[in-house]
Amino acid sequence: MKRLIARFLKLILMVKKYYCDYCDRSLTDNAENRRKHLEGVQHQNNVKLHYDSYKDPVELLIENSRNPTCRKFKDDGYCPYGLSCKYSHVPKGIDFTFADPHYYLAHNPHLLLPNRFTTQEVWNQPSVQNIKYKLPPGLPKNLPPSLRPPPPTGYDFSHAAQWG
Repeated sequence: MKRLIARFLKLILMVKKYYCDYCDRSLTDNAENRRKHLEGVQHQNNVKLHYDSYKDPVELLIENSRNPTCRKFKDDGYCPYGLSCKYSHVPKGIDFTFADPHYYLAHNPHLLLPNRFTTQEVWNQPSVQNIKYKLPPGLPKNLPPSLRPPPPTGYDFSHAAQWG
């Protein structure tokens, strides 16, 4: 009888557990429990919230503004569902594309290419030979080579090694 109880206790203590980082909970590890947990609404919402925390805020606002407006948020100014609400808490009519110009240009690269330089601008720029470099006043004269201004004749790259 003692052997049977000892064996039973050993089995109970050796049950494997599955820990879900998204939900911060553990459960008995078997295929059925894991499948039920991974398909659960709470787990799915936690996974979405986790990955949304790494998204660009402007991108999140644009995605959220595409959803219909949350009636509870519109009427009361508060939504009990918070970030997990499937409706938008962004007022309609706000254009987020210009909120961050770097984001806007990164997602619309065609705006960078046309008319970037006109021929007039390129010809009116000073040539590289005309630029004179001077050290700011008060800067020590014995700077390391990497901090010195380039020589007026330019650098000699004829002895440079070939890479690649």
